[in-house]
Amino acid sequence: MAIIRLERYGMKTYHPEPKVIKFDNTNVTVKMMDDSWIIDQCIGHSPFIPKQGYVWKHEDRCTRLLIPGDQYEDTMRFFRDTYGNAAVIAWDGNVALGHIIFVPKAEARKRKMLFHERMPASAGDDKTLVVEAVAFCSIGGQKYRRRGIGRAMAEMMIDWASQTGWAKIQIFGVTSGLFPGDWRDSCMPPKSFWQKFGFQVIGQTRVNKSLRDVIDIVGEDDPRHSEAERRQKQEIKVQLQQGLIPEEEWAYDFDLEKSLTNAFVNILKK
Repeated sequence: MAIIRLERYGMKTYHPEPKVIKFDNTNVTVKMMDDSWIIDQCIGHSPFIPKQGYVWKHEDRCTRLLIPGDQYEDTMRFFRDTYGNAAVIAWDGNVALGHIIFVPKAEARKRKMLFHERMPASAGDDKTLVVEAVAFCSIGGQKYRRRGIGRAMAEMMIDWASQTGWAKIQIFGVTSGLFPGDWRDSCMPPKSFWQKFGFQVIGQTRVNKSLRDVIDIVGEDDPRHSEAERRQKQEIKVQLQQGLIPEEEWAYDFDLEKSLTNAFVNILKK
């Protein structure tokens, strides 16, 4: 893959080749966001077919980006045109399966995106990206899970960021992933997913939930009606009640960081 070394707004431009993942007569394409669809709404409830020209109401905000709904497309286009890109998207034909959205740290702080209060100004911010939203196939897209699509999206983001001159990627408010199902329908995979790519914990914050709250909330979470998940959750609940699981696993969320020095080379060696 050749790097196109054009200068735009002080950043290199780079266009990684789309990756095609084949399984069960299905071809999934993972590629950078382009003019075929500038993300104009959260796709947490994917898979779905984007509607061209669809505009959210002003008050319909993504719970992480916190961009007003009627400004979503223009804002994503601004990020793409100013910084080279802002998202990786997975497609099955014209069906959007998921995305990773990443923005410059200074933009996330200025626009008061989720967890912006954990982002004090510091040296190197002008070369730091923040992953603000990840969505991938909720209840209606189970056939796409465990096919390497999420990994392909993360690898493409890291490759693009390292090739265009970014020094770090940070993620804020990541859960431990203690329970098997509750993270799958959220907007952020747990820290175990990101640690596979070399992300390290740089901070942790206690969440405002008691042990009883955690047990009750997860007990009600059964979106896939999976007997295996119910059994696993019950075993974890018993371990929680017996004090066998460290408090860190249920009472905190985490802030992560990855240095991009030779980042993609290191991934390919794994």
